[in-house]
Amino acid sequence: MFRKKFVLLSCLCSAFGLSFPGMAADKPAPKEPAEEVPSAGNGEDQESSDDGSPDGEEEEQESDDISDEDTSEVRLKSFQDSTLYNALVQAAVNNKEILMTQSDLKHVHENWVLASAAFRPTVGAKAEFSHVDDDDWPAYNGTETKSYHNKSGCRLTVSQNLFNGLSDTATLKSTDKQIRAMWSKFEATKQKVFREVAEYYFEIYSKMREIRHIQALLKSRLSSLEVAQEMFKTGAAKYLDVAQASAGCAEIKAKLEKAKAEYSSLRAKFKELTGFELPRKLDAPEKLFDDKMSLQQGIDLAIKYNPDIIAASDSLSSAKEAVGKPLSKLLPSFGAEYSLGRSGTKYGSNVSRNSMEHTFTVSATIPIYDGGIGRSERRQAIEAATKAAVEKEKVIEETKTKINSTWANLRAARSNLASAKEAVKARELALRVTEEEHKAGLKITNDVLKAQQELFEAKFLVITAEKEYFVSQCAANALLGRLNAKYLKLNTPEFDYRKHYADTKGKL
Repeated sequence: MFRKKFVLLSCLCSAFGLSFPGMAADKPAPKEPAEEVPSAGNGEDQESSDDGSPDGEEEEQESDDISDEDTSEVRLKSFQDSTLYNALVQAAVNNKEILMTQSDLKHVHENWVLASAAFRPTVGAKAEFSHVDDDDWPAYNGTETKSYHNKSGCRLTVSQNLFNGLSDTATLKSTDKQIRAMWSKFEATKQKVFREVAEYYFEIYSKMREIRHIQALLKSRLSSLEVAQEMFKTGAAKYLDVAQASAGCAEIKAKLEKAKAEYSSLRAKFKELTGFELPRKLDAPEKLFDDKMSLQQGIDLAIKYNPDIIAASDSLSSAKEAVGKPLSKLLPSFGAEYSLGRSGTKYGSNVSRNSMEHTFTVSATIPIYDGGIGRSERRQAIEAATKAAVEKEKVIEETKTKINSTWANLRAARSNLASAKEAVKARELALRVTEEEHKAGLKITNDVLKAQQELFEAKFLVITAEKEYFVSQCAANALLGRLNAKYLKLNTPEFDYRKHYADTKGKL
């Protein structure tokens, strides 16, 4: 009993860096958190090394054990120097969904040219030639003779719409609003892609850390197996202890292979998403969001900058412009046309006749009754505008709900992260105590394996908590419209849809 208490007291003193008579005091105490505020980017600094070793040298040596996996990370001073920043830049240029939406925008910009064509004149030219054989042409002497005549002509026509009941103006305004709504959808698409890139990056980074923890656990299991084998040779352990240790090693090896396969799959998906091959060394993702922002501040910013709300607002404006278009069909329209024509007819080889004509026409069309089509279309447009207004309010309410949920998730993730790191400290202490008691013969091998597993699970919870915290940050930035090239300061030749629209409007 005294020996058991002595071993337990020795482990406690060793864990807290205290010296005790009769024990070695060369084991350093576990590191305390460097900061009180947990974040996704500084999780490594706030806990001991992933493999349980107190110094970074053993951790670096561990990362070199598997050369075909990314098992180390780099700390950088600014976000612009990070791997995630480079991945976002590449995604803005190479992502297929962004490129397809960009092509859709260019296609929609041409609708302005189509809509504005009603204000431009139309010019047409026509040329014709005909040859006619007259088989029954009576001669002066009473006999039939064969003769022919050729007819040729050309005409130039210029038409101009003078007034079309304001229908063309309504169409032009509605087209402009539709194009601007497409801009908002394009921004929403880019932010969705950037969010996926950031989440996949941290998924890869988390999987990398999980592999490191599994490697550390495997080393501990292999060490436990060696101890059990040595104790079995001396008769201090049973064969059951050796079998349990061996089974534990096989289980961890299987987990390691599964984690490697998942890691490779995530990297392949990331490359498909960005066209960017991740380097072997990954830097820890930076903190992307100020979680001290109040809920009301988040709601106010989202109403102004959320891409879904902006798109809904533009859609409402487009629907309102479309209301006046059917009414214009009930108004009169006026047009003008001028044509210049010249024709000539040649009979045989001697007789010819030429003529030239100028025609100027002004037309007026007054609709009296169109079968109710115009009024019906107007009622449809009014209902469409009403629906767009309701849709905008729905998007605003949904965004507010998402902000409430995201802010709650941020607080929960932050709290879970702090709790998980405290649990790791407790499990590390429990493992040290169990290993000392096992060496003293007070614990069996299965107890050590169980303590190792509990420590691994605690560290895995830290990884999960950090991932959830980072994902919540991405969700918050997306709701506030901040996952864009301007806010992230991406140095990339981004498609300038406003400039392209202005250039397209000047084309004839």
